[in-house]
Amino acid sequence: MDNLSRLQAYIRDAGWAGLMIPSTDEYLSEFAQPFAQRLSWVTGFQGSTGVAVMTPVHAALFVDGRYTLQAQHDVKGSDIDVIGASEVLQWEWMGRNLSAERPLAVDSRLHSHPDLSRTMKRAAELSIQVLEIADNPIDKLWGAARPPAPNSQIFDYAPRFAGKTSREKIADLCKWMQEARVDLQLVADPEDVAWLLNVRTDDSRTVSPNGWHTVPIALSQAIVSSDGLVRWFVDQRRLQSDLVERISKTVTILDPGRFEQVLTECCAGKVVSANLRKTSYKYAEIAARVGKLRSDSVVTQARWIKHANEVQRAREGHFIDGQAVIRFLCWLQSAIQKASISELQAAEKLMALRSERDEYKGISMPLMSASGSNGAMPHYIPGRDSDVRLNDHPIYWMDSGGQYYGCSTDNTVCIALGIPEPKHIRAHTLVVKGFIALACVRFPAGIYSTQLDSFARQYLWNHGMDYGHGTGHGVGNFMNIHEGPYLKREVDHPLVAPIQAGMIISNEPGYYAAGDFGIRIESHLAVVPSQYPGFLEFETLSRLPIDPHLVDFSLLSADEKQWLAQYHQRVFDGYVGCFDEPTNCWLRGIVDAYLSECDVGCEPRQ
Repeated sequence: MDNLSRLQAYIRDAGWAGLMIPSTDEYLSEFAQPFAQRLSWVTGFQGSTGVAVMTPVHAALFVDGRYTLQAQHDVKGSDIDVIGASEVLQWEWMGRNLSAERPLAVDSRLHSHPDLSRTMKRAAELSIQVLEIADNPIDKLWGAARPPAPNSQIFDYAPRFAGKTSREKIADLCKWMQEARVDLQLVADPEDVAWLLNVRTDDSRTVSPNGWHTVPIALSQAIVSSDGLVRWFVDQRRLQSDLVERISKTVTILDPGRFEQVLTECCAGKVVSANLRKTSYKYAEIAARVGKLRSDSVVTQARWIKHANEVQRAREGHFIDGQAVIRFLCWLQSAIQKASISELQAAEKLMALRSERDEYKGISMPLMSASGSNGAMPHYIPGRDSDVRLNDHPIYWMDSGGQYYGCSTDNTVCIALGIPEPKHIRAHTLVVKGFIALACVRFPAGIYSTQLDSFARQYLWNHGMDYGHGTGHGVGNFMNIHEGPYLKREVDHPLVAPIQAGMIISNEPGYYAAGDFGIRIESHLAVVPSQYPGFLEFETLSRLPIDPHLVDFSLLSADEKQWLAQYHQRVFDGYVGCFDEPTNCWLRGIVDAYLSECDVGCEPRQ
């Protein structure tokens, strides 16, 4: 019996109408570690974000536009319906397939307070009872085959990489709490805890049988009092001795198993603030029941604004990472002429090149190595059953990244490995135009991130084309590559926020022709002051080439040609002395291709 059938039998025996299964873990992680990937265990879906609803006889997987094609691929051969992630579609399906006579079971640890509150409201409208369960049946069914939880060491993350000291960050938080008349700050997001306490792990270098840990942080939580006392719920056996010594005067270490008890005791009669979007329903309800709960993302948003040290470390990290990517591109262009290269082989080669540097601390994301029709899936990750030859299609893109002290990289390169068709060149050129437009935009400080999204889409829109994912996202510091603010079309998205100096944001427009090919280009941008008071602009941190064979220069303005020429000259100059002669000549050839097309008399703003 397969996993889905086993779970459906359990649901039937339990007398439930269904079970809701999100991709998140008990800490609401975007990238759940292998031991907590319950959604994948049931459905086979390999994407990072989704939710399933299982009934004794029916099953549905709800995913957003990034993952529609991938989800259909991953669940092929099963009886799972793949449906868009909109609430309307979800509740239409659940209204048809859930019986009002039996409850819909949920593990309230795995849902944020806003999400599950909304689910309960919609369920009540359909007279469907929601039942909070104490134990997740998947954990029982998974049994001995379940991967172990991580046990790597948790170490001190020095201020030269982290920006401010932990003591300074805690003092800033306490000052805000006192001014806001907040007694306790519930820090339920492990990424916020890692940022606040300046701690990291080696998890991004740990390979498990079921995949990689890409986010080097400990799964932990904290409660901060306005007087500066920090209670940190973490396995003390994992802490390095120098870290214990450093935090001993300001942080009380408690066993994670005591979290609910201590939370109940601490919050009694207190004003408690928490980022409810990253706080599980179960824990938020405890605080609300015994105290007064407020929603505030003060720690999260402070993390988004990087210290000058962090921005400088990001420059250095991208410089190191870019060398590996450029060496990979040069190797691939040559190797593909001599041998058969697959998506997985290409991914393994880039990982090997990154690993040659001591500064490299592991992957920041699963490598998305995509050729041809696989490239039409924006978050495609090659597997043994889907791996294809790059020799068989002219368009190939690789979205990948590395972890470095002070920096998490995440970049996408797209190249022609054969003779591209006009439709490939046209789509790529329109993406390049949007990429340049966002890189060059100047805007008032505090403008909301959603207002920048259309800069990158405008040229595609002019041709009736678009892409189904956001244009960009904030980037962590040796942490999660995804954080706020998001550059998206949706104005009501919870991670749409004002753009401020010090943020690091990705620039990643794309285009995807279902069943045919995909295009994406991605770099990281630092938000910096402009020459005009009150205005901001971007500094491009990633220095990677754009394939001129995929650019129709007749579609470019003089300013765009000049930008490309100047950009590639800076790329070349920045890496002088870093490459062997073949790589250097290959990169020089790309620069010359752009210089030959530009109007040297045009001087656009950088």
